[in-house]
Amino acid sequence: MTAPGLSEAPVRLRIRWPALGPGGERDNFFVGAWHPTRSLQIEFIDAGHPPTARVSGRNWMLASATEPRRGAGLVHRDDRGGMAFRGYVMPDVHSYSPATAIRRCWLDIGAGRNGVFSTALIGEGGSELVLATDLLGMGALYWRRLGDLVLFATNPRYLGRPDDRPDRFAWRYLLQTSWIAGDRSLTAEVQRVPAGCTARFAGSGRPVLSAPAWRSLPEGVKPIDSRGLAEVEGAFQQALDRCLGLRVGGIMLPLSSGFDSRRILAGLVHRKTDFKAVTCRVLQQGDRDLDARFASQMARDFGFPHMIVDASDAQYLSDDICRRALVDAESGQHSWSIRVHHALSGNCDALLDGVAGDILGDPVGWSKLVGLSVGSRAAEKEIESISEHAIRSHLDSVLAPAAWPSVEELREDLRAYLRSLQPRANLGELAFILLRQRRDTVLWSQQLAPPGVVPLYPYLDADYLATTLSLRSEDKHATNLQRSCLREFWPDFFRYGGSRDIPADVPAGTPEREHRRTVRCAEQLLREIEAADAVPQLRDLLAPRGRLALAASRSIPGLAARWAWYLRPLMELVSRQAHRVPVWESLEAP
Repeated sequence: MTAPGLSEAPVRLRIRWPALGPGGERDNFFVGAWHPTRSLQIEFIDAGHPPTARVSGRNWMLASATEPRRGAGLVHRDDRGGMAFRGYVMPDVHSYSPATAIRRCWLDIGAGRNGVFSTALIGEGGSELVLATDLLGMGALYWRRLGDLVLFATNPRYLGRPDDRPDRFAWRYLLQTSWIAGDRSLTAEVQRVPAGCTARFAGSGRPVLSAPAWRSLPEGVKPIDSRGLAEVEGAFQQALDRCLGLRVGGIMLPLSSGFDSRRILAGLVHRKTDFKAVTCRVLQQGDRDLDARFASQMARDFGFPHMIVDASDAQYLSDDICRRALVDAESGQHSWSIRVHHALSGNCDALLDGVAGDILGDPVGWSKLVGLSVGSRAAEKEIESISEHAIRSHLDSVLAPAAWPSVEELREDLRAYLRSLQPRANLGELAFILLRQRRDTVLWSQQLAPPGVVPLYPYLDADYLATTLSLRSEDKHATNLQRSCLREFWPDFFRYGGSRDIPADVPAGTPEREHRRTVRCAEQLLREIEAADAVPQLRDLLAPRGRLALAASRSIPGLAARWAWYLRPLMELVSRQAHRVPVWESLEAP
């Protein structure tokens, strides 16, 4: 069966895979192409890229990474069309489920979409394309158009074209905040599928978007009564049961000293579940080694398998290069997580990520970032407060005004996005989840996890979200649900120190290691920029004061560490633009 009315003249394309990490690392991606009226002829240039799974029809193609042990990919073809699926949907569908189970999940229109996923569905005979993400859009999925041709992928680095232009709004968002607002990517022509939406393409390359699923979430007006804490804990334990019920395979818990992973740990130990824990040694709050110290204590006391991973300076530099490549420079965080994924690879199949635990339990995300209070305020006043504090003017003196959108232009763009979330009393919480958590924090497990691994997110369970988001933000802040649930229901796990409760006898450390690593990473970026003859482009983005700082940091290591807070992310963006691979080439105009 073929799409009706297909032209005999095919669209001819060539796809060239982007680079792997320095150690051969790759993300667990899928990528595809669809045209409503013309057949596709696609030439693949592997250039040493590991094997991929591929399925196709006359006017569509899907390809994905393959998992080494199973030999399975994320793409399927059946008599109805094609499917690409990464993630999970409760109760029993995950990345490596049989194609029949994945198709059944999407055919049953009455089934709830409780999970975190990215999916592409090709309709009967290639007649339509549907792109969909989970309730909060944590499952990353991007798309672009070439005429009526639609290209899509779980990672924007698989959508590059020779004539791509940088999105300077997205670039400045990253410099100012560490996240990109809304559905922009670093490339002007590439967009992210909106959170909780279904994008349907049929008859042309223009999508029809559904209403975002997150609009069904509670607005946060319920006070916390005497039963509130028990309801929250009960909902979380049910969420953890659902994650474990997926039976993906071996379980790994990235264990820090904070409350998010510790609360998951308590549930695993209580259930006598087989799992492995891994902690990466990072220096926190006063350059203290908190996670490795207190995670090790918990492992000794409760007797579960635990590994501490660390990196030499040379390995950290390699991991930083890997992180930049695999997240397409969309996040400046989590270079440490490469060590975690190496420890996981080949040993476990499911990764329990604690993302969103803190913001749902103690909604002070904006307060921690920018000094906002959690008190009640009119929605427009809150929007103004978030935009003004998130987008400050401290970079104006070092960025070239003509090369960038202004602070006020960026704030107005952010205000427009925040207004789209109204009306709701918990506006700040939802905004923090959709901006910081979705566009930055979760990328470490969405884009850096290797093939074969299925990240699971108990705090993003639909019922847990409904339970916690129904409660008043002020009440949650006063109660601090994460802390209170540990103290009330898991006192043996609450008693440890950590990043939330630093014992007085844990002295501050020295910033020497972090400064040294920062300098080495900055030096590597400069080498990459110089090799691409992109130093003039970097200078054009800087005001005279910024150019002076750049020149000084190239010769004085101490200044490189001092000014790295803005020079390093800017150099990452310039290096990305200079070295990006044009993945798709049109051999004929679409």
